[in-house]
Amino acid sequence: MKLLSNLIGEIGAVVNTLSVSSKEKKQIEADLIAAIARQEEELRRSQAAIIGAEAQGNWLQRSWRPLIMLVFAAIVLVGTFFNLPILDDTSRFWDLLEIGIGGYVIGRSAEKVADRLKGGRK
Repeated sequence: MKLLSNLIGEIGAVVNTLSVSSKEKKQIEADLIAAIARQEEELRRSQAAIIGAEAQGNWLQRSWRPLIMLVFAAIVLVGTFFNLPILDDTSRFWDLLEIGIGGYVIGRSAEKVADRLKGGRK
């Protein structure tokens, strides 16, 4: 905001140096200030659009949880037919799978509840 007020002050100083009537000086200054305000609003809109696009995210950002759970399911399925050391009873894989399933279910449920509270889809 300070930048804009400094810019308006500079515009006023430049307009005052012109050799035209005071009415024309005021009109030129008003026109310049209106043009700057339009450009500032356009800049704000474009910044909001960029922030919105970044918030949308890409496919990987939206799909990492299902992908991880599919990898866990594939490991368990392969371990059914082959002896994988990662699936031993003493392995920490089962703890990781338990945390993953709990986090996935709770996280997804929390997202749905938050969406409903905001008035989204039902």
